[in-house]
Amino acid sequence: MKVAWSATHREFLLSDGYYFSGLYRELSKKGIIMEEVEDFDKLFEYDVIVFNYPENPFTDEEKKEIRKLLESYKKKIIFTTHFRNKDGVSEICNGITRDYGIYILPEGVKDEKFYLEDDFLIITTDNIELYNQDVKEVVFPYAAPLHIEDEVDVVLRGRETSFTDSNKNSPILIAQKRFDSGGKLMVCGSCIFWDNFSLFRFDNLRFVINMFLDME
Repeated sequence: MKVAWSATHREFLLSDGYYFSGLYRELSKKGIIMEEVEDFDKLFEYDVIVFNYPENPFTDEEKKEIRKLLESYKKKIIFTTHFRNKDGVSEICNGITRDYGIYILPEGVKDEKFYLEDDFLIITTDNIELYNQDVKEVVFPYAAPLHIEDEVDVVLRGRETSFTDSNKNSPILIAQKRFDSGGKLMVCGSCIFWDNFSLFRFDNLRFVINMFLDME
């Protein structure tokens, strides 16, 4: 398993050890090779491609290349964002994901019963619908809710006690679109559920490992 962590669109970088040293270390233990990649064309040589909080928009040509990859090859592409369209990242991701039935809403998600650090935005949830082998509960901080259309799978959803800024309960937090090629597009409403703060809380590490190894 080889993972390309994109450095092509001003993403939060894997090489930032303060945030992602745990992710790199723990996945390496599982034989998952993770490399930071600065050349967009080289991303497609990997099994999984991660765009973790891309701050620069994608060109039309790049969007075509992503579509070709998803429709023609058995690859997984993961986009992550942050609550309330911070830095315009949700809209940048939507420039690609909306074409596949996944739309990131410019809102946040709170839970006034299940939360950490005295912060209602650092929510926890046990509504894990996919990649849930040996996973009972995860923390999912500063999340944006997702809207999905038909033929898109829910991966993670907030508890019944969680709500969006527009008061919608139990919002979708991670969604996934499957392609006939075997390719998958995953969209995550948080970009920090796998950082050093979150990764070792509850079952986040197991959940993340399942995601990369495609253990559904």
